[in-house]
Amino acid sequence: MPAEKSYARTTGWIYLTLSATGLFTNNLWHMINLSGSMTVVNLAIGITGLTVARQGGARAHRVYNLLLGLILMSWGAAGTWAPTALVPHPLPLENALHVLTGIWGFYGAGSVLWSRLSRKS
Repeated sequence: MPAEKSYARTTGWIYLTLSATGLFTNNLWHMINLSGSMTVVNLAIGITGLTVARQGGARAHRVYNLLLGLILMSWGAAGTWAPTALVPHPLPLENALHVLTGIWGFYGAGSVLWSRLSRKS
């Protein structure tokens, strides 16, 4: 399975699981905020990821990886350096999850570009 497709599928399942957990509790170990709005956002990320992984082509995977990677890295960085600016206020593990899955999105897209560049030379 290509790195881009596995990223879309894995992040889809991670965020879908978080949204399902958000239906039963408002926070997970007091480290991840699972309020109503966060549950909806996590559900949207999860469904989009699984849909792209199942039906999307290579271009859709790359766009999803780069766009979601940028959004999640920005969201995690903002939650780390300016937590009061975001509503609801993100918690430490939530920021780490966003940053790590965001970086992974760039890695998945970058690995394909790197393999193409190395084949040309």
